[in-house]
Amino acid sequence: MTRQLELERPRLLTDVVGERIREAIVSGDLKLGEQVSEAQLAALMGVSKTPVREALVRLQSQGLVQVHPQRGTFVFRLTPEQVGQLCRFRALVETEALREAMAANRAALLKGMKQCVKEMKAAEAARDLPALARIDMAFHWQFFEHCPSPYVRAGYEVLRSQLTALRHRSPIDNAVSSHQVLVDAVGDGDVDAAGALLREHVLDNEPRYRAACGGA
Repeated sequence: MTRQLELERPRLLTDVVGERIREAIVSGDLKLGEQVSEAQLAALMGVSKTPVREALVRLQSQGLVQVHPQRGTFVFRLTPEQVGQLCRFRALVETEALREAMAANRAALLKGMKQCVKEMKAAEAARDLPALARIDMAFHWQFFEHCPSPYVRAGYEVLRSQLTALRHRSPIDNAVSSHQVLVDAVGDGDVDAAGALLREHVLDNEPRYRAACGGA
């Protein structure tokens, strides 16, 4: 029993360390492109370098850090071309998820979307930008929450972490109105119109995401 507990502890510590580093990246405490030091992170969190190293390996698999041999580990930063690729792929998987969710359970999807817009209104009125970014993610997750295909959800997971970090760095000005039109289209049951609006909505984010990454 003791040996089992000793083996479990570093794995759980790695989870905690990884979540804290992830939060620092998403919130902007760690800047895009910033070099991160295992030793400095370990000292800040009062842990050894081992769980930090393991956490960074996990974050690399999520696209949040990039390891460059002979140079070190850096918070991710996308080129303008990569931002375009991310947005186009996001539009692809989100519109497919929306279509499948509308076919599978449009009522539940609509309920979730409406609740998110309600929360957006309160956050927008309070100018709570971190809350708006979080609710924005929750709104778009509704498509996947109600999509019956695990393959479509897996496609979204490829970009979810980077997208979360970019959203926190590029708050949308018209959150409520730009999402309400999607609610209305889903409420009307017009799959093609909803899909077209969603694709336009997603691609409109590209300039903001490029700016967040320091691109033109």
